[in-house]
Amino acid sequence: MSFLTGFFALLTKFILILAIAIPIRYGSTDYRHLSIRLFHSLLSLKYSFIPDQTRPTLSADYRAFEALIRMRPILNHDSSLDSFDTIKKIRSSFSESAVTPKPSQCEINNEIIDYNGHSVNAYWINYPSKNFEKKSDKLILYFHGGAYFAGNIQVYDGFECHLSKLFNATILHVEYRLCPEHPLPAAVDDSVAIYRALLHRNVLPSQIMIMGDSAGGGLSLLTIQALITNELPIPRGVIVLSPWTDLSGTAESYTRNQHTDVMIRFDNHKWLIEQLLGSNQSELSFDNAIFSPLFGSFEKFPPMYINVGTAEILEDDSKRLLKKAEEANIDVTYEEGLHLMHVYPLFFLYYPEARDTLDNINKWVQTIYNQKLIE
Repeated sequence: MSFLTGFFALLTKFILILAIAIPIRYGSTDYRHLSIRLFHSLLSLKYSFIPDQTRPTLSADYRAFEALIRMRPILNHDSSLDSFDTIKKIRSSFSESAVTPKPSQCEINNEIIDYNGHSVNAYWINYPSKNFEKKSDKLILYFHGGAYFAGNIQVYDGFECHLSKLFNATILHVEYRLCPEHPLPAAVDDSVAIYRALLHRNVLPSQIMIMGDSAGGGLSLLTIQALITNELPIPRGVIVLSPWTDLSGTAESYTRNQHTDVMIRFDNHKWLIEQLLGSNQSELSFDNAIFSPLFGSFEKFPPMYINVGTAEILEDDSKRLLKKAEEANIDVTYEEGLHLMHVYPLFFLYYPEARDTLDNINKWVQTIYNQKLIE
C-alpha cells in the first residue's frame, strides 16, 4: 500500500510539473495550441531519425509540420450544394486560430476607418503595446490571405503580432470585403480607401509598407497599381508572400506542383475563381489586370520583396512577377524556399525555415526604411 501511495504521489508531482512546464515551453495556455505543438514535437522527433533523401535540406521540424497539414482533408466541390454552402466550408477551414495564437502582451485595437463615406474595418496591432506616432513610426498595412473568400483577424493576429515585434512597427490589419458577397474589385476599393484615409490623417507614405500573403499578396500589388493609376504617392515598399498574381490559373506550376502543394487543396479551382468575379464573370476574363496584377503595369513601383515556396502551385505566379518587376527596373528581392509550402513563413513557431525567411525580410525592411529618400 505504501508503495502505491508513493507511486501515485510521484505521478501526481510529475503531472503537475508537466502542467506547468508545457505552457511555459510553448508560451500558451490554449489547450488546442498545446495539443498541436506536442503532436508536432513528437513528429519532429520521429523525423529526426528518418532522413528525407530527396529533400535533404528540410528540417525535421518542417517535415513534421508538413505531415500535420497533410492530415487535413481535401476540400471537395459538391455541385449539388449551394455555392454559398461551399464557401462556408472553405471559411471554416480558415477559422483555426490555435495554430499561431495571439500573445497575451500584444495589443490589438479595432477601428472602423472612414474615407469620404467609405468605411473599412481594421485593427491596429502593436507588440509590445504602444501608441502609433504619426510622421515617425513605421506602419505595415497588412492584407490577409484566404483566396478572397476567407481569413480574418482571428486567424492572423498571432502572425501579425509577431511581425509587429520583429519589424518594430505598427501593423494595420485590413478586414477587406470578401467574395462572393462582394465580388472583386471590392477588396481593392477597400484597400485604396484605407490608404487614402491614412494620408488624410497626415501619415506619410514613406512610413508605410504594404504586405500580404497569397490573395492578400495579389491585393497588395493591385492596391499599388490603383494608387499609381490615381496618381497617389506610393508606399515605401511592398512585401508579398506566395502572391496570387494570375487568377487564370494557367501557370505550369499548377500541374508541376499539384501533388507537392499541401496547403492549397481544393479540387475545383475553376469554380473557385468564377465566384470571385460574381456577375462580372461573363464580361471579364481571369487575366484582366483588374483582378490579376501580373497583367498590369509595374512602372513606378516601390522596392519589392517576393517570397515563394518551390512546392506550391503558385510558384510560377511569383517567378513571372519577378520577371515583370525586373523588366520594369524595379528594385526587387526574390527569396525562394526550396521544397517549401505555400505561405510557409506564417508558421514561424514550428520550423526554422520560416524564421530564417522572416529574419531576411526584417533585414530588408530595416534597410529600406533606413535608406534616404530621393526627392
